[in-house]
Amino acid sequence: MGAALFGTSSSLPAETITMATAVNISHHLHCPICKNLLTDPVSTACGHTFCNGCLDKHINMSKPQCPLCQEPVTTKLSVNEAIEALLREFLQTTLPNMELFCGERDTIPCDVCDEPTFKAEKSCLICLLSFCDEHLKPHQSTARFKGHKLVSPVEKLDHRVCHTHGRALELFCRRDQRCICTLCVKIGGDVIPVEIERERRQAMQQNNIEVMERMINQREVKLEELKESADKYHALLKKEEQEIQEVFAALMEALRKTEEGLLAPLEEGRRCLEKEMDEKMQQIQKDIIEYKEDIESLNRIQNEEDDILFIQSCPAVPTEFTDDWTVSIDTEFNFGTMRNAKASLMAEIETQLDKLCAVEIRRIHSFSVNVTLDPETAHPHLEVSEDGKEVCDTGSSNVIPGGVQQFDLVGGVLGKPCITSGRDFWVVEVGNKLDWELGVGRDGAKRKGKVSYKPSEG
Repeated sequence: MGAALFGTSSSLPAETITMATAVNISHHLHCPICKNLLTDPVSTACGHTFCNGCLDKHINMSKPQCPLCQEPVTTKLSVNEAIEALLREFLQTTLPNMELFCGERDTIPCDVCDEPTFKAEKSCLICLLSFCDEHLKPHQSTARFKGHKLVSPVEKLDHRVCHTHGRALELFCRRDQRCICTLCVKIGGDVIPVEIERERRQAMQQNNIEVMERMINQREVKLEELKESADKYHALLKKEEQEIQEVFAALMEALRKTEEGLLAPLEEGRRCLEKEMDEKMQQIQKDIIEYKEDIESLNRIQNEEDDILFIQSCPAVPTEFTDDWTVSIDTEFNFGTMRNAKASLMAEIETQLDKLCAVEIRRIHSFSVNVTLDPETAHPHLEVSEDGKEVCDTGSSNVIPGGVQQFDLVGGVLGKPCITSGRDFWVVEVGNKLDWELGVGRDGAKRKGKVSYKPSEG
């Protein structure tokens, strides 16, 4: 990677300049202290060149003298512009693409490069080394490297080495379930190449992926079913809420009308009372005025000297009250109103509350199950239809294989499927039969001999 340095002879004319031999000068451009390419190069009086920062640190930590030849450094040093220019041209010629260098964080360096180090492009799992493009060429062109496995750069190649023998891990021990090198092989051990074990595990992983994808699909289907079920029950709840609200709105309306019907006669009685009271008050006030006028007239003629005139002027004696002058309410038209209103209101309440029962009954239908009759449990005289939906008493014995499950004395038959938990709803039509029994039997309940249909008997 060295740059070619071309020289000319000062004694030759320009047109006679010839190409000189290429010389590698890269080792002259490295700082003797930090071993890296020079940065801000400064030269001492003795002719040695260092990084400005490296030389300053050396002088501050020791004596002011050259680190190589120990000559005193007496003057303040300045950047050697000639070497800096040469360094700049060297970098432009030899390092055109700085991205190839290992300078980024978490970048894996080439294990073969000297400073500066290039980024690794591949790692060899046999050599257990990482290579840049330049040092990777032998692996790509040399026959003896043909069997080496190249992968993307691996950071910790030490993990690929057997810590006992220092060799690459190339085999897999099924017995110990770990990767081993060729020297770790033991007689009787189930050892296979790691490539074969990888293929086997890849197949297992692919199978696991397919299983998990199938489980994901199942859960996505269940999720959709759950959403549909939730939407269905949300709609059902909303419908029932509306129906209940309608029932109670109707009840409130019935109560309001009943209240109006009962208050209306009272309001009419109040108006009649006020009218009667006004009439009697006016009559009494009129009588009072007349009596006051009669008193004034009597007072005026009290001193009349003419006896005849006095006698003729005397008013007639007022009559006593002929009325009891009390007010009353005619409640005859209210008789029976309360009872009739109560009966009408209770009938309306009963009607509306029956609607609530209908709502509850409709809710029961959500637990509907398809129940069929099990002929293997039927009494020998009972014949069950092919679809398992009907049963009738034939009066003749009908022996069924597996009759150990049959009712042998009591005419009974069980339905299926069995109820294990939760709620179930079904409807049974008994037709015109006058005597029948319907219930749920516990598993293992008695079927032979006389059976008593009681909870204690199952």
